[in-house]
Amino acid sequence: MHSGERASDTAVEEPPGNSPRDTGHYTLDVVGGRRGLPGGGLHIYLTGDLLHPPMVPDSAIWSDGRRWKQGAALHTRRIAELAELAAGERVLDIGGGLGGPARLLAHDYGVHVTSVTNSAAHARTSRILNASLSPGPGSVAVVLGDGQRALPRGPFAAALSVNMLYQVRDHRALFRRVFDGLAPGGRFVIDDWMLTSRATEEDVAGLAAHFRFPHFARTHTVEDDLLAAGFPPAEVALDLGHVGRGPMADHFERQMWEYFAPQVISDWPGDPVESPGRPAYGRLMIEQFVEAVNTTIRLYAQRRMTYRRILVRKG
Repeated sequence: MHSGERASDTAVEEPPGNSPRDTGHYTLDVVGGRRGLPGGGLHIYLTGDLLHPPMVPDSAIWSDGRRWKQGAALHTRRIAELAELAAGERVLDIGGGLGGPARLLAHDYGVHVTSVTNSAAHARTSRILNASLSPGPGSVAVVLGDGQRALPRGPFAAALSVNMLYQVRDHRALFRRVFDGLAPGGRFVIDDWMLTSRATEEDVAGLAAHFRFPHFARTHTVEDDLLAAGFPPAEVALDLGHVGRGPMADHFERQMWEYFAPQVISDWPGDPVESPGRPAYGRLMIEQFVEAVNTTIRLYAQRRMTYRRILVRKG
């Protein structure tokens, strides 16, 4: 796609030789569907179509739930700055979700983003949003596929992977696909929660019980995986674990109950005992989400989990 084309002009497609296997994880999402963002689940109340946390060290943002979407957008812009995105470049967004970050990058940086997802629900919603929202000077194309097996044909000037490696069984396979798709000098930014060498198998099992997937990147192996894929040593490795131990820990639960819970419970009243058979229950969703995220906050506090932003560049 070129500047001036509508994002919706590009249909969902599959990379050559790739038969994506939709996990179905986001397909039956009545919560996102109610608010016009099928596949987004409870997260759409928190950050809209930006399905990642606002991992910014800003207490003012974390202490005001109305600003979490703003924080998630700021998070995306900091990734873009590290990736040195420039207008007109082709950018690969791996694990694009509902396409919020891709649309932000196309609009603010004038880049042409190919957003890859293995979720048919996310692909459908992303296309609908792309058709209704102007991408500005850039563009967004959506591809349904499994990045471990194939990625869209490059060359790309940059590739981004944001908060999604825990769903990828074979990180090295994905990184090799990224390396092959980048132009010489192409930048690859990984931005993700990662387990440290202190994490135990019990920690992994606890996370998987809440978040379904167990394939978390490890701080002590991720750079080896990148080297094995062909990348040189990392140019930048930023640790954002202090966000999880600081403002996130200080404000997350209170904002969930004081700001988000009233709206969610209003939209989804009742409980399984008093109102059986309803598609969702607001208080139960909040309770389960708070329990899940508090699990990560405890791991951040124990230095068993952290959050990393890594830049590597293809030689």
